[in-house]
Amino acid sequence: MHKINFYLESRLAAVKKRAAEWQKHNPAGAYKSALDYQVKYARPGYRRYDTANHYNAAGDLCAENLRGYDATPLQDISPRAYDYTGYYADNFQHELIKPYIVKIKTSRGALICPAIAYSDSDTATIYFSRGQFAPNDPQNIEHDAAVYDAARIADHIAERDAEAGREDDAKYQAEQEAENIAAAIADARQTARGLIAAIKAQRRAGIDLKGAICDALTDKLREYRCEIIDARERREALKGNFWLSVEG
Repeated sequence: MHKINFYLESRLAAVKKRAAEWQKHNPAGAYKSALDYQVKYARPGYRRYDTANHYNAAGDLCAENLRGYDATPLQDISPRAYDYTGYYADNFQHELIKPYIVKIKTSRGALICPAIAYSDSDTATIYFSRGQFAPNDPQNIEHDAAVYDAARIADHIAERDAEAGREDDAKYQAEQEAENIAAAIADARQTARGLIAAIKAQRRAGIDLKGAICDALTDKLREYRCEIIDARERREALKGNFWLSVEG
């Protein structure tokens, strides 16, 4: 089996050459236009698998989904080894990152690649750069080995990306909570100041606040003060540990 690059260098060179030719007409968008052309039209043997999506720097296809590809979820390959449907990409367990293998028939045999797809967003990646060529025969030992290699890689990528997704989600939740805390502190301060101003105005007017009323107002001011202190402590705790935003 051979590690894949399936003429990646020559394809990228063709993109750069075409971009240089088109630059005089479209300086800002020449490279993207040349890359789109390469994806849509300039890959004989792979053309029917192409979409209007794009390749990353490693040559992996970043697509909206895996429809139209021979994509197999890992639990269909080995239910015992991969007894799950994916990894959660957020801390509310809404979106899954699902690992797959993708097979593409070529004149050199089957190109077997790891792939992932998100369950609730238009995001999928076929890792051509991590794929392998193998005989196009499921009973062949090299074919079987390539499948399990791709499955292992896809599982690792999905787990890694899901961990990064949950961390980014926790950071975002912490930022949102910190903003809400800041607003709550400002509201409590404003309310407390308004209450103090009202009490002073009553006294200036010669109105004697009776004991029960005075105690109630004092208790309310103490409550606002406690709210502000608690909010500040929570905000500082989030600065030190953003995971608190999803752990409680």
